[in-house]
Amino acid sequence: MKRTLLILSPSRVSSTCVERALASAERAGGELVVVYILDTALAGDIQERIQDVGFIGDAPSARFLDAVKEEHRRRGEAELGRIAGLAEARGVALSGELVEGEFLRLSLAAAERVAPIEIFVARQDRPALSRLVIGSDVKRLARDASCEVNVYRSDNRTPSERGADESSP
Repeated sequence: MKRTLLILSPSRVSSTCVERALASAERAGGELVVVYILDTALAGDIQERIQDVGFIGDAPSARFLDAVKEEHRRRGEAELGRIAGLAEARGVALSGELVEGEFLRLSLAAAERVAPIEIFVARQDRPALSRLVIGSDVKRLARDASCEVNVYRSDNRTPSERGADESSP
């Protein structure tokens, strides 16, 4: 069976990306495999920033981090459920999973395990300089994957980042 892989995370969600992945699976008459990654680096970055600012101590920051992880898990489950509804309405076979770990490692492992005809992924909305200095997991995924990787901008932007022409959140 032909499979299309859709990779999402709390900071990498795009309605356009989801729509295009569904359309690809539908055209291929195959299955859409959705992997929602609870990126441990993202949670670690949040905890580090809170502790660096001295906003709260170690024990409260650990409880805060647990709350953030739980919120990310709930968002992932809700997104998987939303995509399942869209796939069912279009008659597209779907399998999905929620996994926790490093984004790039889990993305590459999913690509190898699923052996998709195409991969769809949203990239974090970061300044170009940040991508240049720090690098991009999505760019590395596109370089190392054995099939075409379609990259879309994440919907997780503020109204000022989206610009005046995009008024919806």
